[in-house]
Amino acid sequence: MSKLGLALSGGGFRAAFFHVGVLARLAELDLLREVEVISTVSGGSIAGALYYLRLRQLLEDKSAAELTQEDYLALVHDVEERLRRGVQKNIRARVFANLPKNAQMLVSRRYSRTDRVGDLYDRHFYKKAWGEKREKRFLRWEKQIELRNLLIEPKGSAGLERDQVNSDRSKDKVPALVINATSLNSGHNWRFEAVRMGEALPEDDRERDLVREIDKNMRLEQGYFKSKYFGPPEGAPVIPDAQADFPLALAVAASAAVPGIFHPLTIGDLYEDIRVQLVDGGVQDNQGIQALEDQGCERMVISDASGQMADLERPLAIAPTTLIRTESVAEDRIRDEQLVHWGDEEFAPVHLRMGLEPECIPPLGNAKKRDKQRPAGKTAFGVAYEVQDLLSRIRTDLDYFSDTEAYALEMNGYMLATRKVEGEPGKGQADGRWPFLPMRRKLEEPDDVFLAELRAGQKKFLRAFELQPARATAATIVLLGPLLLLALLAFRPGGWLRHRSLPEKAGVLALAGFLLLSAWSNLKPRMPWLYRR
Repeated sequence: MSKLGLALSGGGFRAAFFHVGVLARLAELDLLREVEVISTVSGGSIAGALYYLRLRQLLEDKSAAELTQEDYLALVHDVEERLRRGVQKNIRARVFANLPKNAQMLVSRRYSRTDRVGDLYDRHFYKKAWGEKREKRFLRWEKQIELRNLLIEPKGSAGLERDQVNSDRSKDKVPALVINATSLNSGHNWRFEAVRMGEALPEDDRERDLVREIDKNMRLEQGYFKSKYFGPPEGAPVIPDAQADFPLALAVAASAAVPGIFHPLTIGDLYEDIRVQLVDGGVQDNQGIQALEDQGCERMVISDASGQMADLERPLAIAPTTLIRTESVAEDRIRDEQLVHWGDEEFAPVHLRMGLEPECIPPLGNAKKRDKQRPAGKTAFGVAYEVQDLLSRIRTDLDYFSDTEAYALEMNGYMLATRKVEGEPGKGQADGRWPFLPMRRKLEEPDDVFLAELRAGQKKFLRAFELQPARATAATIVLLGPLLLLALLAFRPGGWLRHRSLPEKAGVLALAGFLLLSAWSNLKPRMPWLYRR
């Protein structure tokens, strides 16, 4: 049977929940047992690493003869519950909630916001999922899970490499986990695996030679870890001792280090005279498809919950917004090119905007006029058009997600995968198992309260105000009052601010900026004409 790969795209916690729904359907179709490579990016890495930790424990506890489909169904159910509990800790808010860590971020070049996020991933997602006691270090703090310790040694297969194990099994493959980041040093895709890390080349010799002929940037060669299960291939580069215990959570943090929001993850003492700087894997490949191709996957399931470029009727023609917009164009082009390239019978893309029809606008003077009404009805897989559109616009963030948002995204991924991914005949649904199943009715026939919560889910801040318009309007007025008072103090003749010191002026301006941004975000959905001006 041809090699099956699974890609979990970037997109923050939105993507993580969507992927869980896809995993649930794959478990019902008994396809998870056949996956040999799992390629993850950003939010997909958060969920993918959690799934892999639980899978590792399952494969080492049970032999191939003992494993059943029920084990994989229970596994995905466990991952769903752990992910939802971890997300409710609000990772984004906790980044600056620890004073010692804040001080460390200020004084140390080796500890940034990205390192701090890695600590939080380890604590709230991976620590309890590991299932084993962890080694203690300084002051009895537990060491984080190391990448090299992810290597799976299936029960009854001691001493065999993964490829040997998989060739002997028709099902219950031992997959490789590939966590994707982007190297700022060379612009290449950087991959973390249990056995190695670095900038990879395709395994196929012809494709490898083609890449070398075209791409003339330097390449930071992959180095291999030493572990109790695995010795580096003869003559292969070895990871130096300084980075031999590289943590899983830091690999995930690098994969999700969105440029401009998180500091690049720095890795030193790995290459001579080079400090590796890694950012979000989505900069290079937000779907994670390239890793599957490079490792020879002939069948693919692509779970894509990435943020796609929105249409603009009147783009702002000023430098900052133009720069951001052109960056989005490039990312959208890469995504489209990859999905079109792999669009054949052995490929199943499942993405958040499936079923939505793009608007086609005729030029002026034609008989056909533009219809600005949103389409009514449902998509081919049963989700209301408006719901599908709103779900695709939910924030790609690392903050708190409500159960309604989580279950809606999981149910959406489940329904799309049901429509798109074909399994063996007779493979049905695990009725009643999944906690998100009751959400189907709301996705098919949404009420006003549900739609309001999905609209609020697009906002990164002040979502509670979106659900209560009267309070939002009052809050806008309250915020604008102090702003006007500050303006009066600052600019009236002989005003108080004119005679203040520079730090005092900076503090007042920072407060004014915060008030203005808060009021601005509330104005956008209510008075768009004023918001634009």
